[in-house]
Amino acid sequence: MNITARVQRKLFLLLITTFFFSLRAVFADHAFDSENERDLITVTEEMTSAALAILETVSEGPGGIEEAVGYNRQELLHLALDDKARTNYVYWPYLRKGLPLEYMSAQQKILTHRLLNTALSAKGYLTTIQVMQLEKILSDNEVIGFPRGPENYTLAIFGTPSMDGKWAWRFEGHHLSLNFAVASGEISVTPTFFGASPAQIRTGTMAGFRSQDYVHSAGYALLHALTEEQKIIAVAEGNPPFDIESGTLNKPRENWNNWKSLDTGIAIASLTPQQKILAQKILDEVITVYRPEISRAYLAQVDVNALSFTWMGSPEAGQAHYWRLDGPDFFFEYDLVQGNGNHVHTVWRSKEGDFGADLLMEHRRQSH
Repeated sequence: MNITARVQRKLFLLLITTFFFSLRAVFADHAFDSENERDLITVTEEMTSAALAILETVSEGPGGIEEAVGYNRQELLHLALDDKARTNYVYWPYLRKGLPLEYMSAQQKILTHRLLNTALSAKGYLTTIQVMQLEKILSDNEVIGFPRGPENYTLAIFGTPSMDGKWAWRFEGHHLSLNFAVASGEISVTPTFFGASPAQIRTGTMAGFRSQDYVHSAGYALLHALTEEQKIIAVAEGNPPFDIESGTLNKPRENWNNWKSLDTGIAIASLTPQQKILAQKILDEVITVYRPEISRAYLAQVDVNALSFTWMGSPEAGQAHYWRLDGPDFFFEYDLVQGNGNHVHTVWRSKEGDFGADLLMEHRRQSH
């Protein structure tokens, strides 16, 4: 066999091998797609069943206690899918639409927790409960009349829960806004807001406890892993913002979407492999507040190399600071500025798909 023939034979074998592995990757990818779609359908079934169970408790209209007190649980709980409240997430003390926990029967509270557990991971559920429990500290020290306390969290169901049509639900109160859109085995979970005041308890029996420490520590870890040259790019000048950039409180409506085009810091793609692992750790911590079936689907869509990391404020522990992880669609903010650096606001948003505007599985199918 001459040299030309041997080269041609090697090229042919290389092409065959490349094709084989490409084909295997395609089949493996579709196997993941199929499995994850089945998982999300199962989650949707559980979520739909839990929501219907709650609605069943108010299906007969107001009872004697409601008539005597003057409220209607059915009207508070079950809203139209196009109700404007569905796309108005509010993370401050507010008289929001929905059925408050304080108006629920014990059975309805149990079913509400069941519904939360159809969506949240153990970490996400515990974070939710911790945020609610911290309201007791604020309630005990309240002097300005805000509606506070663990009972001031509301559940709202928008539309009619089913496996065939689109519907939504929200669990929300001070420092907490969990927004879900559901349609035919597809689930959207943004905006996701968690806050806490105090962010870290500094006195008493629980001194040292920090709400959402998992993401707090992940942000610091990435910052301190950067070289001085990298920090020049990543750390923005000026004071950190008093609140999250994507918030709407005290902002004119025309500025509500400015967060989608903020200046970015250092590109994750430019980092070392070890630094990229720390960036991926942030991504993992943010998304895995939801149960694995939901988290896996979202994590499959976000390429850490397409994100950037921006820091503002002090790099020292205990000092006010702000950072964000920002990409084409994924957007996460961590703001620890208010309360002398001990009042945290965090939010995960989608630039395209908040409130189910671009449901997860539709976006994933279009990307293949």
